[in-house]
Formats: sequence, structure tokens, C-alpha cells
Amino acid sequence: MKNFTWSPRALGLMAVLVFTVLGLATLGAGQGGGGGRGAAPAQGGAAGRAGGGGGRAGAPANPDDWRVDATRGPVDLGLTDLSLIGAIDVHQHLDPDAPGAGGQVRALDGFEAAIMAKQRGMRGIVFKTHQDPTSAAVAYLVRKHAVPGFEMFGRMASNYSTGGINVAAVEHFSQIKGGWGRIVEMPTRDSITGARDMSPASLTQNRPWMLLMPPGTPPYIATSKDGQLTPEVKYLIGVMAKVRTVDSNGHLVLATGHATPEEHLLLATEARKQGLQVLLTHPGDIPQLPEVTKLGAFIELNASGIYKTDAGSKAAADLVRKVGAEHIIVGTDCGQTVNVYPTDCLVLAARGMRAHGVTQRELDMMYKANPAKLLGLPPLEELGPTATITANRP
Repeated sequence: MKNFTWSPRALGLMAVLVFTVLGLATLGAGQGGGGGRGAAPAQGGAAGRAGGGGGRAGAPANPDDWRVDATRGPVDLGLTDLSLIGAIDVHQHLDPDAPGAGGQVRALDGFEAAIMAKQRGMRGIVFKTHQDPTSAAVAYLVRKHAVPGFEMFGRMASNYSTGGINVAAVEHFSQIKGGWGRIVEMPTRDSITGARDMSPASLTQNRPWMLLMPPGTPPYIATSKDGQLTPEVKYLIGVMAKVRTVDSNGHLVLATGHATPEEHLLLATEARKQGLQVLLTHPGDIPQLPEVTKLGAFIELNASGIYKTDAGSKAAADLVRKVGAEHIIVGTDCGQTVNVYPTDCLVLAARGMRAHGVTQRELDMMYKANPAKLLGLPPLEELGPTATITANRP
């Protein structure tokens, strides 16, 4: 037999071939198993989209599917549900962003979140940023380059990094190209509720910028004093009522932020008097809810607090019965590495609430109709039969 030796060129070609084969095999395995960040979201199939509790091809999820290794981040479970079709998630934390409280990093960026949501049949998402107006710019780029026709918006909070109660910041947010900066939120991480622990250890973990602020800086950004909104907040709300977003000519929406129960009511009262749509930022079951609902404000109920336990699902169902689904919007408050992906979060929350008696009609109001109204979008029925919610279950 003829002896031969490998030339350097032949060795290089062989190495490329081996790595290519291994890479293709790994890619195929990743797509088949749902993948991690950046992987193509698994499709639930016809059975998953048609059934209220469908998962991968309609299979029920394992009760422990939601468990997440925070050091790795979530894995796409590929869950589908009737409640996702036409849904709008008004509360996602995405990249580009700085870590959230406690150093929580984001598990996916705005492009990945929009693509995944669209593939699951969702109508739109709102990207919330605590510290800057970037979400409006990301919404513009996603709409133009990634998912045309997808309803993506920005949501910006009024913390120290955005100048606090700052008319200039609000005006800028509304005028970013496209006009997709839509929800302006009162203070969150720099609110009075965020300043309850001003110890260096707590600030290092949750509000590190406060350690760098000049002496005499107030520990929080006030929105009220002596039971009344501050003049600056009232003025800002009045400006918001007059501003229209550039290009899209949209109306701004007020979210109440991490307020006290009394502040939620004060903010909702003033904003509704000025004609603004209002979203109470995950207020919980506070005594002011009946008064707030009479004003026509919406109450945000976060799926991240529903899906992990049966107690969370039951508490959410009890709140729906107490105040009525017509007054509630379900947003995930997901997108971090400590939670499942937002689409899976919505599905698991819907399943949990159904188990405690919440109907599909109620889920459709909280997932689809109410968010559309908040954002000034037409009801799905006005978009034609292909967009209309096909289920009409009691």
C-alpha cells in the first residue's frame, strides 16, 4: 500500500470539515431542544395554538418547567396558548440596559424579544427602562429592521438618571424617531418606596449611583407632599396631556411607578382629569383600587408574580374577581435571567389563572383588549378577520 503524509493544507481542510460537521450537529440539537438565548423559538404547532392550555404541540408543561438557573438564564420552553394570539405585554425588561435591582441582567434584547413574541402570535410588547429613554429608539429599530408591523413601544421611568420629574426628558422621549416612546412612568428605583433602606450595603446592590451623588441629594424623588401631588408633578402631567409623539402622533400614557398606595390614587386622579390613559404600576391589592377603577385607570398585574406558585395564581384570580378583568392589564415584568422568557411567562400565568376560574374572555381582556386601549391601538376586530380573536369562550 502506498504510504503518504498529510500536507499542512490538507490538515487545515480536514479540521475545517470536522468543526463544520460538529457545529451543524450542535445547532440541530439546540433547535430541537428549544435553545437558549438567540435560539429560534420552538413552534407549538397547530395543536398548541388552537388549545387554551397548549404547550409544545399542545402537550401540558411540566410543573417545574419555569425553574430557571439564574447563572445560565432561561431556556425557551416553546409554550403556546390562545391567550398569546394578539396579546400585548406592557412590561418587559430587555437589553440594551444596565442591570436591574440586585444586579439582575437581561436575558434577551429587544430584537430577540420581538421576534419571539411575533412567532408566538403576539401583537406587541413594551420595553421598559428604569434609567434612560433607550426603549423608544429600540422600538423604532425593531419596527424598521426586524419585525415590521409589530407593535413595539418604549416605557421610561422618571428616576435620577433621567432628571427626575423632568419635562425636557419627557419631551425628548416622545420625539425620538418613530414616536414609539409611549409610556412615561413616575419614579421607580428612586421612588419613596425604593429609599426605605439607605444603608451602604443596600445602595451598593440596588441603587449604586446614590453612593456617588453629591452631599445633600434627597434620598428619593418626591411626587407628593402633605397628601398632595407636588406642583412639578402636576405640571408634568399637564404637559404630557398636550404632547403628541413625533411621526406616529400618539398620546402619552402615565404609569404611576413604585408609588405608595396614596400616591397611586393621587396620580391616577390628576392624570385622568387631564385626559391621559393611566396604568397603576403593579400596585397589589391596595384599598384604593375601587376608587382607581371608577376613574377609568388600569391596574397592572404582573405575570412574574403569578406563574411560579399556585398561591400566586390564586391571588391573581381573586383580584380579577374583586375588581373585574375590564380594569386589569397583565404584563410580565420579565426578561431577566431569573425568570422564564416573557412569552412562556404569559402562558404559565394564563394556565395558573384558568385553574382558579378565570375565563378565556377575561384573559383576552387583560392580555389583548385593555393593553390596546391603553396604547391607543384599534381593537383587533377592526384589523380584519385574520387578526380577530377566534375564541369566544365564556
